[in-house]
Amino acid sequence: MQDTQAFNPIVNPQGKMPVGISNFAQLVQGDYCFVDKSLFIKEILDAGDGVSLITRPRRFGKTINLNMLCCFLQQPAGEKEDLFDGLAISQQGTQYQRERGKRPVLFISLRTVKESNWDSAYIRMQSLLSKLAEEKSRDAPVNKLAETQQMTLQRVIRKQATPTESKEILAILTELLTLKHNGVTPWVCIDEYDAPMQSAYQYGYYKEMRNLMKGLLGDCLKDSPFLHRAVLTGILRVAKEDIFSDLNNPGIFGVLNHRFSSRFGFTKAQTQALLASRGLTESLQHEVRCWYDGYCFGHETIYNPWSVINYLANPDDQVQLYWVNTSTNHLVHKLLTRADATVKQGLHELLSEAAHYSTTQTVREHVPLREVENDSKNLWGLLLASGYLTAVQAKEDSNSDNKIVQLRIPNNEVRRVYSSLIEHWLQGAQGINGASLLDALVSGQLQEFIEGFQEFVLESASFFDTGGKQPERFYHAFVLGMLQHLRDRYIIDSEQISGMGRYDLALEPKDKTAPGFVFEFKRALQADDSLQASAAKALQQIQDKQYHVSLMKRGAQTIIALGFAFQGKKVAIAHTTLDGA
Repeated sequence: MQDTQAFNPIVNPQGKMPVGISNFAQLVQGDYCFVDKSLFIKEILDAGDGVSLITRPRRFGKTINLNMLCCFLQQPAGEKEDLFDGLAISQQGTQYQRERGKRPVLFISLRTVKESNWDSAYIRMQSLLSKLAEEKSRDAPVNKLAETQQMTLQRVIRKQATPTESKEILAILTELLTLKHNGVTPWVCIDEYDAPMQSAYQYGYYKEMRNLMKGLLGDCLKDSPFLHRAVLTGILRVAKEDIFSDLNNPGIFGVLNHRFSSRFGFTKAQTQALLASRGLTESLQHEVRCWYDGYCFGHETIYNPWSVINYLANPDDQVQLYWVNTSTNHLVHKLLTRADATVKQGLHELLSEAAHYSTTQTVREHVPLREVENDSKNLWGLLLASGYLTAVQAKEDSNSDNKIVQLRIPNNEVRRVYSSLIEHWLQGAQGINGASLLDALVSGQLQEFIEGFQEFVLESASFFDTGGKQPERFYHAFVLGMLQHLRDRYIIDSEQISGMGRYDLALEPKDKTAPGFVFEFKRALQADDSLQASAAKALQQIQDKQYHVSLMKRGAQTIIALGFAFQGKKVAIAHTTLDGA
């Protein structure tokens, strides 16, 4: 959406950088430099959705924008210290100013509900709901509520409410505000609505939190006569059947949607203006672009605002992992480590020059968290929504409500997450280092590699499912993940046609004097003594079907063929050297 009037996007250019500031009044009144995002308010007011759900990655301005909207709706125009004086929204016409102070606002942020168990999470939720209920019931006609509602309200305030009672509180408070304001219904603004759900999934109390959130949001938002409009922000579009099954057609605006595309994060123009105001040279601007740019929201290219602000707040430091280091990335590591061969292949493409550092995948935008490990569409959707990947282009899947999306890693900062993941794959708990094994492989120390790899699999594969219906696919993914360590020295190919068939994996040396490698994987179906025989069959398949010829044509002078055979966590490897001259 184009802005209707030109305005200076940078407010107070020489002010302090607002690191960690999420309160809009504090931002305006505290001598901070900031990017004017007030046209978000116009876009919300122009929208016709009764409930708007906006999803963006963490630290992209969701909390400050929602807080800004609440300030605008609550502060009447023309007050002595008008927070919006001179901002873009003040230039948009009287129809927007008439909305100021017109209706009550119910605002709650759930971003702190991140505990590792249900009891602690519910205590945290009780505290938030108690504070909100006490604030909104002050000077309100509580006696006009039904007797049961009054009892529930008091139990919530005293932090004595059961989860069943707590579910009702937002609906009760919207009714109470409507009574207090003589029939004028309120706005409801909920920040980071999905934070409790993400932690519940990660720590194993998903069912309990889902039941609470489904009632808390459903009772308040579904066809309520005491609700004017609602705006929710979060990272993920949680599946409708999880908590929104009772909600009729909310407006949902994720990272692939054009609406609100420029309102979260910094656009290219905003970032350039911000960097110019600090006198950054072209070389430093290029560095910022490589490290913190690269997100695509709808039609906009977006910089990571958290990283840019932190970079400018520390002008004497070099580029740092600012956004990445605000989270442990534990969930991403866990999901990618356990991912199947299809996902590993996609990760390989994201890191591969030959694949133009991108992968095209079917993506489900609404993420059923309880099933995220069971379907790659959910995992790609989670990585896209949470900022670990971005979309180059997207189109509808003609066979479903999913999307076909070309994905890439947005920038150097996020790329470090994947580098860390590879290091995690390669670090054994008993001192066996996968990187050392691969170095032994490429230097021709094959027996050292084979013996070490057998131990490495016994140790590391305990974290994975090696006994599924297609264990060879697991090992394909396992080795493919390991081989990313070699991507600076080798072009890594997976399942490409060569000779009279399709090999499993191949390493093409960038230095043609180094050896090339072809890998084939087999599952041993019988007793332990068949492992070596199966490895020999895998090796023979490479030779019979001439999987190595494509490497020969591309100039590899020596090719090492390796046949892998697996049985559970046991492995055998057969090898031979083929002359590519």
